[in-house]
Amino acid sequence: MKKYTIQLTQYILATVLLLTTTNCADDELFRETNTNPETFVTIDPSAQITGIQAALSGGVFEQWRANLIYGEAFVQHIGGSWSVSRYGAHFTASREYQEALWNANYGTGLVQNLVDVLERTNGKPEFNNLNAIAKTLKVMVFQRLTDLYGDIPYSEAGLGYYKNIFYPKYDNQKDIYTDFFKVLDEAQNQLRSGTEPVKGDIFYSGDITKWKKLINSLRLRCAMRISKVEPTLAKEQIQKAVTGGIFTSNDDNCYMKHDSTLPFTTGALNNGNGLSHAIKGNVLIYDHPTSILMDLLGTDPRKKIWFQANSTGDYVGINPNNFQWDHRPSVANLSTFQPYLYENSAPYLHLTYSETMLLLAEASFRGLYSGDVKNFYKTGIEAGIRQWIIFKDASIINNNEITAFLATKNLTPGKELEEIVTQQWLTLFLNGMEGYSNYRRTNLPVLIKITRADSETNGVVPKRMPYPVEESTSNKDNFEAASAKYNNNSWLAKVWWDVD
Repeated sequence: MKKYTIQLTQYILATVLLLTTTNCADDELFRETNTNPETFVTIDPSAQITGIQAALSGGVFEQWRANLIYGEAFVQHIGGSWSVSRYGAHFTASREYQEALWNANYGTGLVQNLVDVLERTNGKPEFNNLNAIAKTLKVMVFQRLTDLYGDIPYSEAGLGYYKNIFYPKYDNQKDIYTDFFKVLDEAQNQLRSGTEPVKGDIFYSGDITKWKKLINSLRLRCAMRISKVEPTLAKEQIQKAVTGGIFTSNDDNCYMKHDSTLPFTTGALNNGNGLSHAIKGNVLIYDHPTSILMDLLGTDPRKKIWFQANSTGDYVGINPNNFQWDHRPSVANLSTFQPYLYENSAPYLHLTYSETMLLLAEASFRGLYSGDVKNFYKTGIEAGIRQWIIFKDASIINNNEITAFLATKNLTPGKELEEIVTQQWLTLFLNGMEGYSNYRRTNLPVLIKITRADSETNGVVPKRMPYPVEESTSNKDNFEAASAKYNNNSWLAKVWWDVD
């Protein structure tokens, strides 16, 4: 696989840091820095696009805390280490972990750079496509934020410099999702092939056709997220997505092509895969697949693609209730990750053909779209197996095993929805934040009950992440209004689209 180096120069990094704040009061620190307009007109917006794309998966702390410890453990993909089991699998609150994604997005320049690109390229013909790409990235960034926290600063976020908004309001999640569809419409209508080349795009190298497919596949994901609370709007947007053109193969997958740069390298802040660094921790790998993951994989070829067998040739997972040292007969009996999954240069899958097909299978089964449920289901499974080739090469794929496995995947009458959503759960492996959001939407698959006496939620999966405590002083009024909506900022209070 071709590696793309995304070294940011000292100059660009310095500018990015200038856009950085320490928490989401989002623009509180811009009271002084926003007075110098020259600092915003000298950085190439294409370089900012590169940084935004890299930051979506290159940040170590949010990948470790929000994606691995909470996301992957909440949905019982992995377990075993102290932090993943204690805080994620057993539902123990940690302010640092709960606030990780918020601080990484609002507090380290990602949102500010995104807003800056949108403002500076808006209405300028030479940046027409770049602006459309930035709008698509806006939905990707804010969807992850609102799904994790609920109501968030959105319409006024990052506007301290441009509109002197230093205390951004928290928009209702329903309004945010409604705007997502509007923003995706704008992006779709703006994109033009054969016009100005797009520089700085490390997702698709400026391929407009692929960006249009991403827009519609992202539209489908958003539509399915709200499908239980707004079924009419969801149905409309699902049809619009398919008509506009969604992913048609794994070649369309949106993923980050990381290089092997270590974290915290000067001038290359987000190059290496942040999740890889989180999995490795201090070199030793303490996490393992769960027993439910192994059970639901069954004869799925992904079992071998993702994990190594133990010394006796068996694939064994850990009960999510246990730490690795609780496992019997010993931790040596547990399966381990394939090393290529956590290389510094490992890619990061953001949105895939597999997920798209499996969402369409669900939509068709639930009457939100008129399509061939079984075809979408099997196509999604096969794509979900083959998509992992980008982590190494074709040697990890056995075509005969895939054919034999697919022959067994016939939807069981009365269990269709559970089987479809279970495949969604599998295809989102290592994308813990998205997997967690999709799990809350569907409450499937049925996970192993957490029965530990030290579980702070009595075994109940948390429903959202609480807002950072710092917001209570830096953006006090807006914080208090939003917190009240979620039972005094409880992580057991549901977000708007979570109606089950």
